[in-house]
Amino acid sequence: MCRIFAFKSRVSLKVQRSLVKADNALQIQSEQHPHGWGISYYLTGQVEPHEVKSIDPASTDDRFRKVSEFLTSHAVLAHVRKATVGDLSLDNTHPFHWNGWSFCHNGTMFGFQSVESRLRERVHPRFQALIRGTTDSEVLFFLVLSALEDGGFDVDQPGGCFPESVDRILGELLCWVRDLCAETGDDEREAMLNFVLTNGRILLANRFNGGLHFSTQKKRCADFDVCPIANKVCFGPRRVGIRHTHLLIASDPTSPDDVWEEIPNRGIAMLDEEFRLSIKPLQGVTGPDPWFSR
Repeated sequence: MCRIFAFKSRVSLKVQRSLVKADNALQIQSEQHPHGWGISYYLTGQVEPHEVKSIDPASTDDRFRKVSEFLTSHAVLAHVRKATVGDLSLDNTHPFHWNGWSFCHNGTMFGFQSVESRLRERVHPRFQALIRGTTDSEVLFFLVLSALEDGGFDVDQPGGCFPESVDRILGELLCWVRDLCAETGDDEREAMLNFVLTNGRILLANRFNGGLHFSTQKKRCADFDVCPIANKVCFGPRRVGIRHTHLLIASDPTSPDDVWEEIPNRGIAMLDEEFRLSIKPLQGVTGPDPWFSR
């Protein structure tokens, strides 16, 4: 599979600790996920993300370290790949992009080759020609955008939050993908469909089998003295309904300095433009208990 790390903050900060210096930094995780890496980051006042990708392992690629050291941003999405579908190429390297959106997937659509044509049929025609690689992940990206658009969300000019019905929209889509993959008989496990989607302003993390964690709270903070936010709410228990200072998303927690919580399986975490976080179960995902329920 793969590993994902995402960062969103009310101020631009360095992220090198999570990427290269922490006890379980993404660069360390890449030792077991050696098939390339990618980083998307957003700069203030710019809609389109900046992108750096490589097909080399992040664990041995000096470019990954150098990029991580200089990178300062308010929104970052990073990925290290362990290829299961699609060859080793930049076109198959996450994150994937369209119109300011960045997307990373951790998992596999088992039996993808057998049902690829049926999956692509559900992608809106205007997105079809944008699929350049051969991964299930890129198809999933445009399936998610298509489903959001069908649900009335303007993916071209999005507002400051995802729609209230996103739990139903994604629940129906992912249930259909899961059942389609199960029909192939390629694997007894359900499809693994963890992903993170962001446009630098709002962020959605979806957990569908496999691990996915989030953190808004800290035990220690190396940036405490330089952080310009006056009313820091990132220490102590997490409170519901407040404007958070930051949000971290990770397949595997990167640092013990952060207080990590699991996104419930078959659930989503959403951060709106005002930095309010909501955790919701996916709706409409019927069927047996998931194979990965922790």
